[in-house]
Amino acid sequence: MADRSVLLSSNYNAWPEPFNGQAFAFLNVIAQVEDADILVPEPSAHAAGRGVNPSMGYLWNELRHRVVSQSWRRLGQPGFSNAQAVSVQRDYDVFLYACQFPNELTALRKLRGWRQRCDKAYAYLLEGWPERFPHQAAELRMLDQFDHVFVLNAESIPALQRYTSTPISFLPSACDTLLACPYPEAPPRSIDVLSIGRRMPELHTKLSALAAQDGNFFYVHDTLRAASVADWAEHRSQTAAMIKRAKYFIAYDFTVDTFGVFKGVRKNALATRYFEGTAGGAIVLGSAQHCLEFAHHFDWPDAVIELPPETADIGAFLNDLGGQTARLERARAMNVSQNLRRHDWAHRWGQLLDTAGLARGPRLQQRIDRLAHMAGMVDLAHGAPLVRRHDVTA
Repeated sequence: MADRSVLLSSNYNAWPEPFNGQAFAFLNVIAQVEDADILVPEPSAHAAGRGVNPSMGYLWNELRHRVVSQSWRRLGQPGFSNAQAVSVQRDYDVFLYACQFPNELTALRKLRGWRQRCDKAYAYLLEGWPERFPHQAAELRMLDQFDHVFVLNAESIPALQRYTSTPISFLPSACDTLLACPYPEAPPRSIDVLSIGRRMPELHTKLSALAAQDGNFFYVHDTLRAASVADWAEHRSQTAAMIKRAKYFIAYDFTVDTFGVFKGVRKNALATRYFEGTAGGAIVLGSAQHCLEFAHHFDWPDAVIELPPETADIGAFLNDLGGQTARLERARAMNVSQNLRRHDWAHRWGQLLDTAGLARGPRLQQRIDRLAHMAGMVDLAHGAPLVRRHDVTA
């Protein structure tokens, strides 16, 4: 088949928060397997002067922007985006817009001509919670312009379908497994414990104390809040490099404590950190997520090793676990192998195309075949096949 033309867009440059790394990673992988252009607008002019010590001009312009935006929303119209206006310069066969929250759909109004110039259009909404939908109704109505909508939160589909006439399907998160894979170089795992993003305060306190007591214990964690990403490729590469070098990676289901309760409603959607941690061959410590999608996508032994945050002696726990070398070696290999077979962003693009009734291109299949071959090499290196019932190679 002839290469189809694909236009990819998001607002991760206009809103460079770390969580938008999912959209960047997905679009970046699609661009490697399709004849694709990526159109991601920069922040609008009013954002100039933003920083640790924001200028008075920025503060005034940002206040005005928010007041006008909220006024429009109170009138039942979508709010204003903080992205610059750009124009789509040519025709495309397929358009994909990926964003984290429904409010980010307003950036579509800054992409002039996107619907007229694109034959088919799809949206991927990475985070949406039914309890917020009534406040986002104007933005959600913008989904009517698409041919199909994909969401990461499967539980949100029935509620979301009340706000748009467009068909909606579940599409799980994933990882750039070629970037994440620690093989064949297998760098030394010099980081004892790696914790990125949201964390259990009680466990963090214990790990910090252990690091203070033991100069050989290397605990890496976030020390800044509300930081913006300066370079997306560097950010994703550094995150992958740290996970490849980590013995243990922390990931919890935050629906089980007060951090996971949002206005009395429990959040339950697949978290990307589990994909990234296992794809990098780290041992994931914490808790499995309590949703059916998690049980399906992480169905191999030791995908997550339970670590109750109230564990009294975290050092003893890690010493005991570290002595189980055969178990940990197999778990690391299984984590990498399963992600290569099933959880690359290329697999998700293939699922999107299948749902949309579009043919898979040759470059997509070449990447999936390469990933399957790499998974087989990991299996052989560890002496036994590591295939589970849900494994897919296409």
